[in-house]
Amino acid sequence: MKENSKKILLFLYPSENQPIWLSFTEIAQLVPSLSKNGLQSSLFLLDKKEFLRVDKTKKEWSYSLSSYGKSYLEDLFPALSSNHEKWRGNWSLIVFLEAPKTDKNFRYLRSYLTQNKAIGLTRAVYAFPGDLSQKVQVDLQNLYKNSILVLKISEWLFGDDFKIIGQKAQLSDRFELYSSIGKEVERLIRIKEDSKIFTQQDFSSFFSALDRFLGVLDGDEALLHFYFPQVVEAKKLLSAFQKCLKI
Repeated sequence: MKENSKKILLFLYPSENQPIWLSFTEIAQLVPSLSKNGLQSSLFLLDKKEFLRVDKTKKEWSYSLSSYGKSYLEDLFPALSSNHEKWRGNWSLIVFLEAPKTDKNFRYLRSYLTQNKAIGLTRAVYAFPGDLSQKVQVDLQNLYKNSILVLKISEWLFGDDFKIIGQKAQLSDRFELYSSIGKEVERLIRIKEDSKIFTQQDFSSFFSALDRFLGVLDGDEALLHFYFPQVVEAKKLLSAFQKCLKI
């Protein structure tokens, strides 16, 4: 999915558990690089995929996120889902055995697991927090039968999981990035509350912070809160971005 479409869906995500409705003009502020026709096309495609609810009762249409759109975003960005708050350190372990002819050296599988937020512990062992999704299970069964093992791990008997997982998933770097982005958004909120308007420089800072947030969120396996409970959660950061736009 294109970055502009991700931004549109994210700003419609109910970060405070309340539906968010944005007008066409408000959404246009989020994606200044898109022309009016380009934005109309993006919204049409998102609606066609049933990711949106559209209110056509007024002259200017307004948009909200459908249940399908919400589920899609939570699959794409696990850190937004409340399920990660219930996670208690259990893992699914994928062990490579012998590569099938259709995927020599497991090149496709490595990329597939990484895209689905698995963490590579070695070249032949990947760890996935919690249970594998139904889609991943089906794909593995169809494509890698007798080529891999999938095990459940509920307890670490030896080794420092904080250090090992932290290094592999770069959790310390992610913690610093989330903290830095949170401070920047709070600064922008104070500016907007005081002046009610953004200068061009403020807008540049807003979009720079938003792009960094999207970059971190895209690689977030939803592990950070478990190892760093003091971190500002992704959903709260998203809420701050939404507030910054609406003030």
